[in-house]
Amino acid sequence: MDKFLKGAEDMANALGTSGKGEIDRGDGKIVSWSFKGQVIGIEWKYIGICVDRATGETTTAITQSKGGAIEHSMKDLFQRLASKNAL
Repeated sequence: MDKFLKGAEDMANALGTSGKGEIDRGDGKIVSWSFKGQVIGIEWKYIGICVDRATGETTTAITQSKGGAIEHSMKDLFQRLASKNAL
């Protein structure tokens, strides 16, 4: 899982205020991720979204960094998948 998180975070940091990508989590099972920066209240925040295409499971995270938004939503997704024995 750390390999997936590092790859997604590196991609997010290389991109600007929005971006998206895909990660193959094995056996052709794809996780789609995206992030978008926007003003929420009076602060700039990043919204990260991860979707496991095999199960339809979706997670979201709102953080102050784009890499953090992807990292937190990806961790949450893999924890949910593990709790459902869907990895």
